[in-house]
Amino acid sequence: VHALHSPKSRLQKFPEASWAFLIYVAANIARAVAVIHEHGLVIGDVNPKNILVTRKATIYLLDVDSFQVSAEGKTYRCEGGFPEYTPPELQGVAFRDIDRAQEHDCFGLGVVIFQLLFMGRHPFSGRYFGAGEMPLERAIREFRFAYGVEAEARKMRQPPGTLALESMPAQFVRLFRRAFLSTDRPGPREWINPLDELAKALKKCELHNGHYYYRELRDCPWCGIESQAHVRLFNLLLPGDDSRRGHFRLDEIWKEIVSIEAPGASLIRWDKRLEPAPSAEVAAFTEARDNRLSIALIFSTFAGLGIGLLVSFPLAFIPLILAGLIIWALTKAGAPLIESVQARQRRAKEKAQRLQEQYDLVPGNELWDAKRDELQNRKETYENLAQIRHLRLQQLEAEARKNQLAEFLDQFEINGAKIIGISQTVKTDLLSHGVETAADVGEISELTQIPSIGNWRAKSLFKWRKGLEQKFVIDPAKGVPPEARLRTERDVDALRFRLENELSEGALHLRRMKRKIETNKGKLQPALAKARLELAQAEMDLEVMSKRNQFALCLIALILALIIGLAVKPSNDTAPPPEHVSRPGLVGPAPDDLRPMEKALSLAIEGAELSKEGKFEEAVTAFREAVRIDPNDYESYERLSYALYRLKRYDESVEASEAAIKLRRGFEPYYNSGLAYMELEQWDKARMAFESATEHINIYSWEEKYTLAYYHLGRSTTRLGEAGQMIVSVEDTLKYNPKGTLKRLQLGSLYLWVGKREAARAQYRILKDSDPVLAEELLKLIKKHGNRLN
Repeated sequence: VHALHSPKSRLQKFPEASWAFLIYVAANIARAVAVIHEHGLVIGDVNPKNILVTRKATIYLLDVDSFQVSAEGKTYRCEGGFPEYTPPELQGVAFRDIDRAQEHDCFGLGVVIFQLLFMGRHPFSGRYFGAGEMPLERAIREFRFAYGVEAEARKMRQPPGTLALESMPAQFVRLFRRAFLSTDRPGPREWINPLDELAKALKKCELHNGHYYYRELRDCPWCGIESQAHVRLFNLLLPGDDSRRGHFRLDEIWKEIVSIEAPGASLIRWDKRLEPAPSAEVAAFTEARDNRLSIALIFSTFAGLGIGLLVSFPLAFIPLILAGLIIWALTKAGAPLIESVQARQRRAKEKAQRLQEQYDLVPGNELWDAKRDELQNRKETYENLAQIRHLRLQQLEAEARKNQLAEFLDQFEINGAKIIGISQTVKTDLLSHGVETAADVGEISELTQIPSIGNWRAKSLFKWRKGLEQKFVIDPAKGVPPEARLRTERDVDALRFRLENELSEGALHLRRMKRKIETNKGKLQPALAKARLELAQAEMDLEVMSKRNQFALCLIALILALIIGLAVKPSNDTAPPPEHVSRPGLVGPAPDDLRPMEKALSLAIEGAELSKEGKFEEAVTAFREAVRIDPNDYESYERLSYALYRLKRYDESVEASEAAIKLRRGFEPYYNSGLAYMELEQWDKARMAFESATEHINIYSWEEKYTLAYYHLGRSTTRLGEAGQMIVSVEDTLKYNPKGTLKRLQLGSLYLWVGKREAARAQYRILKDSDPVLAEELLKLIKKHGNRLN
């Protein structure tokens, strides 16, 4: 009931309730209390929060376990209660220490009925014009009823904007005086007939169809209160059944609306990677490849041992080369099939991308989003209806004041007024331009447009008008016309009704649009799903076919077998140990009669040791001599390029790297040349070098240089202004292959160079689950880049 007698909550929860409805509820509460009393019980804690009311005005009493009950010579007391519903004689008394009587309930009943009829106002809450303050409990204790003609004798006055006690029939004046000014309070049955009679003695307001009032009154009291207090007490009743629709549950309706997922959200799971089994063709290929690998490993072992045991060292290179060619032939069989699968993967990727673009361009999603945004706007408007109403009424009041002021100023004619600096000639000029009264005097800038009115005359006229405005007093009786105010109320109510309808049907509209959009997209879905499956199949086949470097494995077996063969081979050397002599340009002695290849190997080892010690000049000399003796020494060229890079001889470093690359494409020479190109600021060549380096990474044994290769690749790409394009390309690749960890490391590096540090951290978080090693490497780059910026 407390939500019913308060106008603000009643307008929302009981939008159709009129004063007649409140009277019916009050009568039914009196009936309910009467029945309780007739059974010998005392309610004790009478208050509106313990009373439920339905939309048919029927009543339910709550907390009946707290009723005071007397049985078998014992009284079970009610220990609860609210001071504002407690009679004067019990104010400040501990309820657990007293037995209550039914006349005590009659006080609480009188307050509840008063609040229902007087818009939630408490009968003892008013303006006290005595000394000090007057809390509600004290006012009740001292019988300071704030309503009625004798209220001032009690030093009380009812609050402004409230219904006068005299607006009620005389019998109600007597009942309320008995209830609040004496202990001879009306019993519940005494309220029922007067309330029923009052409900039959109402008439409808001519201006507001939601206003019902006692028919003996000349004017509608609710119109006057609403106008004076700027509040709404009752809703306008809209025609038809819609006026009885009950409380609009915005929270529940909006919860249903936001629960609807956007179209296509669950049609295709892009986050679920498809992992089909290898195709039959590829499975047969891998089986044959494994067989060839076994044969190649056996051949490599026996060939290496045989060459090491039977052939002397310089001549061993020829059979080694022949053995390598045989191994290459055995391990590289099936290259046409690999190329075929690669071509199939490219075609599948292009097809999937094309269908995805068509799928994304299917019209409808933007319409659904627009409808969703429209409903959001409707909800916000509905929540601000009270503010909208207040602003419109304020505009009416401002307009009313403006009209009254204009009418007031229009009384003062310029022709008869004494205005400093305004002669009769100037007045005649003003009259010819339509400026006849003070109401016609506008802003200074407007007045100066009239010939003969300069800036100082305009200021004088404006000052004269402002002086008159200070004498203006608004007449409340000529304020906003009731018709204008009610027209605004009707407009706001019509808006409320329209918003409620649109929001109530919002979920239904969204579901219909979603079904239509998903039906349209569903036509493309099978083809797109098939294309994704074909792409996943091709990628799986390609991954299975190229996951191991068989040639490298067999080559290692050949070399190890060769070393073992050389180690166990009996020596035919009977020559005395060679003497050590100095070598020009080198540090340390070297034997005179070392064979050339052994001498080159010795120089290479010596250069490596010198590099470790940071003696790069001497290391360069050793490496140059080594490659002069053995022009096919790949490792010496690679190490020479790094030593020259450390000596800042960048062009020579690039030359040494290119010589190594001609012998064999590997990570180190590409990486070294990339470093040199960066120092030479040849960014296009640096990018190409680092791209090639990343293609020759050994993923089974990760080194810090591999991480730096991706980092420097990002820097080179950024310096060329191509980082944005590269990011898009890598993101597209990851979209179709989310498990590409190397691509994710590359993407994180690119994000760092374009300033997207948080995006790089996001890639780190993804890698933590899929590849912790690469995740730590990316974290190192993030910290390194941050220190670099600092």
